[in-house]
Amino acid sequence: MGTTRSDRVNPKEPKPKRARPTAPAGLSKRAKTVWTKAARLLDGMGVLTTADGLALEGLCEAVADELEARASLARPIVTQVPDGMCDDDTPIMREIEVAAAGAQTYVTIGKSGPMVRMRPEVAAIADANRRVAMWLAKFGLTPADRSKVGAEGQQKENAFQKIG
Repeated sequence: MGTTRSDRVNPKEPKPKRARPTAPAGLSKRAKTVWTKAARLLDGMGVLTTADGLALEGLCEAVADELEARASLARPIVTQVPDGMCDDDTPIMREIEVAAAGAQTYVTIGKSGPMVRMRPEVAAIADANRRVAMWLAKFGLTPADRSKVGAEGQQKENAFQKIG
């Protein structure tokens, strides 16, 4: 943490009240679940204030986006292709699996032959994971960032005080 230096301390720093902000009405269903867990954790750490609602919303929606993208990647990509014609000239369709559940790539056939493509979910996971990491750091929820965040109302226990 280092030594507190008076030339680096902002005497006019806002000090919002320590409290759990209310979950915003527009929060997605998954983000609401994340909000409950994250708010409880952050409040217990003593780092959550009334001013942190927007930041907590950003964290919760980023986690929800990552969970949704991972759930989508866990499902196969299936599409319909023509497989002949009926007597009334309507096409007979059959399902084919373009990408297996959990596969990060799929193959398309173009004029120049087969091409391996990345599933869109892979980029969505990477983007959401980047946003989650950023928000986790802001709240001190990574081992490296924890020492950079101060908590209100928590005092270090003096182990020698109990001895007498």
